[in-house]
Amino acid sequence: MYATDILDLNNDISVTLPRKCSFIDKHLDCPLPPSYIISVTDDEEEYMIAVVCQDHKDQMEKWLKELQSLRKIPQGMAKFQEIDLIVTNCIHDNPDNSSCSD
Repeated sequence: MYATDILDLNNDISVTLPRKCSFIDKHLDCPLPPSYIISVTDDEEEYMIAVVCQDHKDQMEKWLKELQSLRKIPQGMAKFQEIDLIVTNCIHDNPDNSSCSD
């Protein structure tokens, strides 16, 4: 799996996200890009569980509830945070870079 997409969280930390949905059905990976970050929040912590595309959101929610009932993941509230994708072929590493080459 290639994980080259970066999520910037309030300019404090950057998280690398997978390029495709975490859903697997009958040993086949979903090739679609993620639309949501799935996390579980309890009273003290938030745990990132997976990323999922729009097509598999409902199935992942059912899977999450099942894993919580089996106590395999924390019992807190599930959170589906929408991902806003920004696509660019140019990344500036400092303010002096004024242009990008293709």
